[in-house]
Amino acid sequence: MNNEIEKSIIITLLNHQNLINTISANADWFVDSDLRSVFEALQKLDGTESDLMTIYGKAKMVNPNLNLTFRQLGNLQAQYITDANLHSDVQMLRKLAMQRDIDQAIVNYQKDPFDDTQEQLFEALSKIKSLGNEADTGQLTEQFQDLKDRLVHEQPSGIQSYSKLDKLLGGGLYGSMLLTIGARPSVGKTAFAVNLAYKMIELDPDVQIDFFTLEMNKREMFNRFVSRNTGISSQALRNPVKELNPVQTLLVNSGIDWFRDKHLFIYDQIPGIDGIINTIRRNAAKAKPHKYVAMIDYIGLISVPDIKDRYLQIGKITRDLKITSNEFDVPIIALTQLNRGIENRQDKTPQLSDIRESGSVEQDSNVVAFLHRPYDDRDIEQLIVQKNREGSLGAINFMFNGQHMLFKELQV
Repeated sequence: MNNEIEKSIIITLLNHQNLINTISANADWFVDSDLRSVFEALQKLDGTESDLMTIYGKAKMVNPNLNLTFRQLGNLQAQYITDANLHSDVQMLRKLAMQRDIDQAIVNYQKDPFDDTQEQLFEALSKIKSLGNEADTGQLTEQFQDLKDRLVHEQPSGIQSYSKLDKLLGGGLYGSMLLTIGARPSVGKTAFAVNLAYKMIELDPDVQIDFFTLEMNKREMFNRFVSRNTGISSQALRNPVKELNPVQTLLVNSGIDWFRDKHLFIYDQIPGIDGIINTIRRNAAKAKPHKYVAMIDYIGLISVPDIKDRYLQIGKITRDLKITSNEFDVPIIALTQLNRGIENRQDKTPQLSDIRESGSVEQDSNVVAFLHRPYDDRDIEQLIVQKNREGSLGAINFMFNGQHMLFKELQV
């Protein structure tokens, strides 16, 4: 939410006015006119520690039509928790402003598709594409302040799912994390992704998940989510009038209602990497900070029209996903298949070299994990974390009930 980011920035600056000189921000990036006026007032005070009345008076000078009252300004200041997210919030504010410019340029071009409006659109697109290069000066000022903040303020935990996985990841899913999960065919990687997504929105309903399904359609995928919620087989949901009894029908209706107020979005008509990246960028910019996850099922089905060589295609896909994860500070989970050569080995435990088609998957991923069925018993599966840049390696055992789409974490 744009307004939440704007409020977060103002709340931090009201409590640490000297930080105004550590950020590079433009008042025009603010949508809320009152918050914009307070920001301009703080800019004019140039980091000088001032009481609230001085700041309010300066804001009234900037905007005589200020709707914000002095009491409301005081209430804003009192909401302060931490300044740890100031710089990432400013960066997000800038991206949102650029996205608005793009949206407006698109509207203008649709109304009047001529050279001047086309040039306006290209200019807006080029600005947001070059944002990372423009913003990177190589200076460490923000990192100095960020680490100092983390020394005194407890940081928000990552997005939670399974407790043992959260522990291996150092507290959950964090921004800038590309997590790749590989598996052989028919091991249940889609079912595991459904369970991961379900756990995240079950534990925190504010989490938004964009689920890109390239193998199944939206109906099939949503049936799997409802199956996970209700314990009713997704196969029975294909023809529920015939397959379900009255009690099960009530359960399914209850399951549907459970998802209504969750932020789960399923996409089955975006097969290309550019469309996926654009959707992630747009939605990540609008989501609540640290509350967004993108999931892709699976890498091998993503199309890259301009590149013919599949090895190079996979390289572009994983690189674009990683860059987007870094740029918008969001976690991205991507599923991938393993080479069939693993079937010919006596030890079928997956290795990093088993990832199909490209070494870029391993190279670009922060975390690589494999879903593996170690025994003849189809009810036991392992998630093996074999690469983890900022966490631990290890294996987690799960009980898997394929009929009901359930992965349950085991304590052994």
